[in-house]
Amino acid sequence: MAKVFLIGATGHIGGAVLDLISSELPKLSILALVRDEQKSERLVAKYPRVSTLIGDLDSIELLETSSYNADVVIHTAPDVTHEVGISAILRGLERKKTKGYYIQTSGAALIWDEPDGSKPGTRIWDDIKDIETITSMPLDRTHRSTDKLAFDAASKVNVAVISPVLVYGLSPSIEHPFPLVTGEVFKAINVLGTGFTVSAGKNILSHVHVLDLARLYLLLLSSALKAQLSNSEADEDLWGSEAYYFAASGEISFAEFMREMVRVLKDYGIIENEVIKQIDVHQGAKASGATGEGHAADSWAMHIAIGFGIDMRCRSSRAGRLGWDPKEPGVVNTLEEVLSKFLKGRN
Repeated sequence: MAKVFLIGATGHIGGAVLDLISSELPKLSILALVRDEQKSERLVAKYPRVSTLIGDLDSIELLETSSYNADVVIHTAPDVTHEVGISAILRGLERKKTKGYYIQTSGAALIWDEPDGSKPGTRIWDDIKDIETITSMPLDRTHRSTDKLAFDAASKVNVAVISPVLVYGLSPSIEHPFPLVTGEVFKAINVLGTGFTVSAGKNILSHVHVLDLARLYLLLLSSALKAQLSNSEADEDLWGSEAYYFAASGEISFAEFMREMVRVLKDYGIIENEVIKQIDVHQGAKASGATGEGHAADSWAMHIAIGFGIDMRCRSSRAGRLGWDPKEPGVVNTLEEVLSKFLKGRN
């Protein structure tokens, strides 16, 4: 029985991955890392066949040992600032006699430009055509240092890095059913009292439904299990030092996204009208919770505010080699369902 060590199983992405792989691959042995006993109990109540381990990305010995004992490690928790934990995972996999598999979750913030919503960006990134640029970005770019850790281990571990764009849609996660962007945009609208865009909001964002994203993990996992079952080497087109996967199924301007957001919020009585005002990034950071030092370039509030105004246009060419075929409805068609449940959860 193949063994999978899943990190981030209660997260928005990780919860969707767990739900899918446990249903599609019922014979799989899944060990999930969770932060505390309460989350463990809730996870096992929903997925009785899943085993849990209490710890986090600072539990170095636990990460290394569990990775060594696994055939495949799927890391869906945040990667930024967790180089030590990722290094422990890779050390465990590198010790294996048979080359193990590692799927790391990164993010398309790697290719973010300057936030300027005055016009749509024309640069479209492709994870095959632009792979040399992607894998040679400066180390101070978001996600780059952790991407490099994974790719540097490619001679001893079969690695793949999945880089989601704007993730939307409801997840079956026990802890985080709503996408990160929902809460952050809602918070800013609440503070501003109205809809908003950075400049005119013409910046374009690629997006992916969390359930379609989970299917990409399943396809990579299935590729790994197939190779292991047949005692064959990993497909070089799918794994290795250039196995970087943008996960994007469509795109939308921030202004279009905001128009639908305020329409729904007005219908629910959260805001009085559908007015959308133009702001700058610093106003966005303040609306996202920045106070004083929160305006620093590396603060979370500023990171969120920059996300309101950047272009992030990507094409998932490498995922096409796996036969990835996104099926879920677009972001505009899911916002009402997501927001209705999000608002009920706040009451």
